[in-house]
Amino acid sequence: MDIKIFDSYNIRARVSVYIIIIAPIILTLYVVYKPVRSFTFSVVLVAIMTSFSNYLFALQRYKQRGGKRRNTAAEFLYIDDAHIDGKTKQRYYRKLSEIDKSFEAMNQPVDSEEFRQTCYSAIQWLRSNTRNNKLVQEENMLCGFYKNLISLKSVGIAFTIVAILILIISSVPTTPLSFVQSKRNIILIFVDIGVLLFWRLGVNEKIHSVLCEKYAYALLETLDTLPDRINENKL
Repeated sequence: MDIKIFDSYNIRARVSVYIIIIAPIILTLYVVYKPVRSFTFSVVLVAIMTSFSNYLFALQRYKQRGGKRRNTAAEFLYIDDAHIDGKTKQRYYRKLSEIDKSFEAMNQPVDSEEFRQTCYSAIQWLRSNTRNNKLVQEENMLCGFYKNLISLKSVGIAFTIVAILILIISSVPTTPLSFVQSKRNIILIFVDIGVLLFWRLGVNEKIHSVLCEKYAYALLETLDTLPDRINENKL
């Protein structure tokens, strides 16, 4: 097995999301059913859930199909974008045109489709050449983590509702009064409500947009640390 599948990005941006999704069900099963607390059963359950995680992220890819992926960093380089001041943007244009000949269109920036495509290409190049930058890595992981949360938001809500149903079913045939008198049930219900509120209010496009902007700034700022004519230096 290649242990690289457990690198920092996968753990923080993907596995963390999966843990948040399944946490309500695991917690409910652990509290309600005593067999789940045994070591053997726990190992089997973790193995099953880990295998199922592959399906969740395949589902995420499926849900993202056909959608146009926004490239915030490339948009920051657009002439009519106001996120970066004019002088800094001109410095970035000059730097990119010096780094690679395919970006020479930035010597004379014109608001056109060709120039926008050059911006997209430049950002793709920049991502490939700044993978070891710690700040870029950190912002990329946060942005990726939150993007995965948004992609699987409906799944997270569904899993939380299933956890509530498991709790209710496990309490049958108790009366409604005895159900609410159980401290265990009340705590689990409040936890599940809190998780639902997290998915409904804490996972939204506004926060994702801010994180994408932070990543874009970090990525573009690396231009000031890169040498000129990198492609020529490699020859």
